[in-house]
Amino acid sequence: MPVKLAARTPPCFFRQMTPRGTTRTPGADPTRLPTGLDLRAVSLAEGVRACLATALPVAVAVWLGAPSLSLSALGALLTCIVDPGGPLRRRLPLLLAFVVLGAALLGGFGMVRRTGIVLTLCAAFPALFATGFLRVWGAPAQALGNILAVLLLLGADDPLTAAQAARVAGLFAAGGTWSLLLAVALWRIHPFGPARRAVADTWHALARLARMSLTLIEDERRARRRSDAAWDAQARAGRGAVRAAIETARAILMATADRRGAASGPAVQNLLRLEAADQLFAAMTALSDQTEHADPATQSACLALLRRLRPLLALMAAATESERHRDQKRFERALAAMQGHAQACRTLAPLADIIAERLRVAARLVEPAQYLPGSGQEGDAGIPWRQRLAAPAAANWHLGSASLRHAVRVAAVTTLCLGATLVRHGRYSHWLTITLVLVMQPFFATTWQRTLERVGGTLLGGVAAAGLSLMLHTRLYLAALLPALGGVALAVRQVSYGVYIAVYTPVIILLVEQARPQDDQIGIALARAGYTIAGGLIAVAANLLLWPAWQPEQVRRDLSRAIAAHAAYAAAVLRQDGEDAARERRLAGLASNNLEASLQRAMHEPRRGQRNRLQAVLAADATLRRISARLTAIALSGTPLPSDTAAWVVQALQSLADGAPAPPRPAGSGPAGSGPAGSGLEQVDRLASQIDFLRATLLRGASS
Repeated sequence: MPVKLAARTPPCFFRQMTPRGTTRTPGADPTRLPTGLDLRAVSLAEGVRACLATALPVAVAVWLGAPSLSLSALGALLTCIVDPGGPLRRRLPLLLAFVVLGAALLGGFGMVRRTGIVLTLCAAFPALFATGFLRVWGAPAQALGNILAVLLLLGADDPLTAAQAARVAGLFAAGGTWSLLLAVALWRIHPFGPARRAVADTWHALARLARMSLTLIEDERRARRRSDAAWDAQARAGRGAVRAAIETARAILMATADRRGAASGPAVQNLLRLEAADQLFAAMTALSDQTEHADPATQSACLALLRRLRPLLALMAAATESERHRDQKRFERALAAMQGHAQACRTLAPLADIIAERLRVAARLVEPAQYLPGSGQEGDAGIPWRQRLAAPAAANWHLGSASLRHAVRVAAVTTLCLGATLVRHGRYSHWLTITLVLVMQPFFATTWQRTLERVGGTLLGGVAAAGLSLMLHTRLYLAALLPALGGVALAVRQVSYGVYIAVYTPVIILLVEQARPQDDQIGIALARAGYTIAGGLIAVAANLLLWPAWQPEQVRRDLSRAIAAHAAYAAAVLRQDGEDAARERRLAGLASNNLEASLQRAMHEPRRGQRNRLQAVLAADATLRRISARLTAIALSGTPLPSDTAAWVVQALQSLADGAPAPPRPAGSGPAGSGPAGSGLEQVDRLASQIDFLRATLLRGASS
């Protein structure tokens, strides 16, 4: 269904449903930064562990009257932050590396600082480059690199003798080792817990998609008007979030299988659960395609189906996470009622049967199954570790790599600012360079977002710390509060970066005050706020001036890849190859998600001349989502298709991906809906009309 090229804002009801995206689910509106709160990301287990890890070092420091022992609490807290979670054999090498390297950097750069500023800067540049380049090995390595850079900057703050450096490194290592032992002793009980929760998150995303569709149809019927922008937003936010959740779960499952053994029972069961969710997602996508702007009878049947489906999906999410199905008979009755609502509608009945069948399969996989293959030998079943290390580095070791340019930018700017702060030394000036390291990202939009969140969180946290200083008048109370705040900070760190910083800032201020009792909290808070604002502004300026990776060029490349992926999906569907179609559907969904991520970053860049072209890409993305839904509906229906028009669909999409003119439509294929309802001709004609609109959209965008 065509959509207007001009910018359109989704209706108010949809913006209320998805007011702002989050880091995991960027949302429907790419013009808004994804700074929303992801409340499902709260982790009580992480919070409790961080509280326990910091409580012991703080208690020892208070009991012995040795404020410097608070450095052990810092080591324990940072080790908790670096811990990526998951199977122990995956976490242990990274945590050990952090404790050893962190202690070495903290003490070693204190000794280097004693030799002079020039040698300190010469040593800092390659070390900062290395910590910035670690991101090519994934999110856990990126977190490790960020915290190691922070410790490097803290170590370079004051010159230390060899004895002092050894003491500082020993205290930090003691706290980190205590936190590591806590993880080994207590956080290895449920090695498959992260994988199971990731699959449950997929079912939660499916439930949210059903809720979006339900609300969208209700509002459209109430307003008695079509809302193309709302359907586009639903596809972008809802389907994009489900695909992202599926791929996140898939990555966690593969990592768990590598470490625990691919043939283990829980690993196989989790993979089957995820496959059932992915197949149900395909049916829900086809359901959306059949319902969009459908006749009132079809929409009424779909409303009844979705009202039954949404609670069933939420139930599956809870049952998957707890591995317990509470009421199987009630579940079956609800499934039968859902199918009954759709039986009167010839279009929706087959899709309702597929959805019900997938839910029944998923329900049978809820309980821990004894009939699945037994636990195999643990060990690496995947790529050798040398190849896992060498391949990402080789792939990014060129100037075209955003990660390499980012590492050079971080090293250059931070080294210059480090030199300035060492020459004009201030007690808390390291917070400027620390802010630089933590907020600077490969792309301008993400740097801008991280700067806003860090500055806002720091200001809010500084106010909270000042309030605590007025209410708590003894250091014993403050020491008791510190572990609790550290636990809360770790519990909410995935909810929102701004919220995390707002809670984490009082923790740092309390730790500093424990180590330096002569300083007052208000002065510490003001210093942290000032240096954070300065560091954020410098980071934004660096992204603008030094090797900027402007997104419009990346958007064009991602658009071509997305169209090519949909061409491959169309080819698999139209030749009725079910196995290839499932694989290509996944790749097409990933390509659309990548396009939307690039588009969102581009929307926040200060290059206003690109706005019209980006709006054209936004319309093209919405059309690709419609094409994917139509292809999924065709694949699930099994309707035979006219060969000449089907071949044209694939050729036209591939030509658009290559930037070449699309071939003319074959003679005899009329406008959308020209064939009998539900026939192969009607299906392909609607698909062809969407491709015609995609071609027109790309032409307008190229001319703008």
